[in-house]
Amino acid sequence: MLIIIAVSVILLLPIISYLLQPLSNQKSIVFLISFLIFGGFILNFLSSNSLIGSWVQVTQSESIYKTISSNKEFDSSYIVQYLENTSSEDDSFMLGVQVFYKALEVRSFNSAESILKTLNSQFISEAFQVPIFNLLADLRDEKYPDLANSSLLISIENPSNCSLQSLQFFVSIPGGPEVNIATKEIISPDINQLFRLDKTNSLVRGFDITSAFLQQEMIKVEALAQCNNAAFQAFKSLDLKYSKDNQDELFFYANEWLKKEQ
Repeated sequence: MLIIIAVSVILLLPIISYLLQPLSNQKSIVFLISFLIFGGFILNFLSSNSLIGSWVQVTQSESIYKTISSNKEFDSSYIVQYLENTSSEDDSFMLGVQVFYKALEVRSFNSAESILKTLNSQFISEAFQVPIFNLLADLRDEKYPDLANSSLLISIENPSNCSLQSLQFFVSIPGGPEVNIATKEIISPDINQLFRLDKTNSLVRGFDITSAFLQQEMIKVEALAQCNNAAFQAFKSLDLKYSKDNQDELFFYANEWLKKEQ
């Protein structure tokens, strides 16, 4: 903004010099034209609906980047007003995303978290939920890099009289959204090995096992064993608040499998 003022003053200097010359004979015309041009420029720039730029938008942008530089939380009403500078809801959301990634780029996590809260409260339609989960995942992975390898390790014993053909695991949060935080299917599984579930097994990025470890959630794990002559299932609950090093293990014993009704 200061640069724009300085450039305007420099551009006005020849005009002022001309108007101050005693021998100038077109002062009124030059003054009128200058007044119209610079007056229109100032009115345009001060308007929130300007054609070639806005003083309001520049001031808002400066305030936003100052907040990011200080790693402070955004004032929610102020950031909402900034997002309203666009002509559509999609453009408004993308403007907020730009602010979010600018904060993340300089590791201003307080700023990034506050803009994410605003986006989550302002853009509540289903179309924005997956993009918001993606933003949440990017924030989490940047802020807590030690969680990147968090995982759930599962061992099993075969159900009785079962020639195991495939295994499926489903992990969910009891009382949470009806979306699994992890799913995995293994064809012709080797039960002598550990089966690993992590954030790559999520259906929705950001709503995954890593987030469950971060929030120390209670999770429910369902195992489905497909045998040559029947299907079996087993369930277990696990409280991640007691896990160590962002990892935990489960074991399904042979006597815990129940025959699944067809």
